[in-house]
Amino acid sequence: MLEVVQPREYRRGPGDWRFHAAMFLGLGSLCLKLQDGPWSEGSTLLLTGLTLVLAALCGYGLRSRFTTVDDQGITTGTWCRVRRLPWDEIHDIRMVAAAEIASGPRTLTYAYRSDGRRVLLRCVNDDDLPVLDLEVAILRSLLRERRPADWAPDPRAEPHIARQTAREGRADRIFLWLSTELPLLMGLVFVGFLVVLCVAHGAYF
Repeated sequence: MLEVVQPREYRRGPGDWRFHAAMFLGLGSLCLKLQDGPWSEGSTLLLTGLTLVLAALCGYGLRSRFTTVDDQGITTGTWCRVRRLPWDEIHDIRMVAAAEIASGPRTLTYAYRSDGRRVLLRCVNDDDLPVLDLEVAILRSLLRERRPADWAPDPRAEPHIARQTAREGRADRIFLWLSTELPLLMGLVFVGFLVVLCVAHGAYF
């Protein structure tokens, strides 16, 4: 009889709080600046409200990434999408080098489905976990234990993984980073729009 899996949960590390504080202070300053903008009171309230909503969305988006592990399998997701992976549908769990960008993790972890398609395990990376190798070893051990006794690898898996690895390039990894940081990017675009609007109306910072 299998032992009950102790639930494991991975979320963003505490180091994000400094970035969050700087972001909210900057948006707070922008909200104060909007009060002096060259527009009507109604427009000021609307712009301030949109700024606060985007600030909340950015904060929620950054903090809502997660991966959890239990008896049934692995669940991973973000603010906009959650994916459930039963143990018997996972071919393997592997670490992969991330894109060489200015910030972010250098090593990501993927769960590969039976047919070789991969699913990123959010927050299971060297940025959020200082002992990533140990955590991945634990996950792989759980995978071996929870598979059915008659489990056999799908012959499509490894060829698909090999093709995926061969075609993976910098553009693919940067796209992954962009899709992960979408709430923050939305906020930055909106802030840029407000700055241009203020400059165009002579309300210099």
